[in-house]
Amino acid sequence: MRALSLHLGLDEFYFDNYIHNGNSILRPIHYPPITEEPKNAERAAAHGDINLITLLMGAQGKGLQVQNLDGEWIDAIANPDELMINVGDMLSRHTNNKLKSTIHRVVNPPRELWGTSRYSIPFFMHPISAMKLDVLESCIDADNPKQFEDITAGDYLNQRIKELGLAKK
Repeated sequence: MRALSLHLGLDEFYFDNYIHNGNSILRPIHYPPITEEPKNAERAAAHGDINLITLLMGAQGKGLQVQNLDGEWIDAIANPDELMINVGDMLSRHTNNKLKSTIHRVVNPPRELWGTSRYSIPFFMHPISAMKLDVLESCIDADNPKQFEDITAGDYLNQRIKELGLAKK
């Protein structure tokens, strides 16, 4: 987050107080073996994560795909000693889409791997609820006017959870 702060022209420690004791979660995900022919299903449909960033260690093997700027899907395969970092919707909003949310999906494995499980343990870095996600002034100019209304991270999270049907409206 400190490197991102510097990249955005902010104080190196800009995010520190927002992510300390934030609403981050480490979530183990198990994609079970496929036992019958899927009907055009994906293990996880295309989406962007709600948070600031997602860290994924050991994202090995085929399955996870990211969408590039041309709309093409490419395999996202990391070596065991590499860390995959995805920009989330909150950071995208805060930077006025200067840093775009990573749209990704998890596709079914080739038929010969249907009998195997896929495991993933992403770390979803969420800030404290009180963090203002207002568009950073440094990310607004004549060619890129402010695209988002002011909102706190907590209100944005609650709004998105309701949109996804995970909470009552």
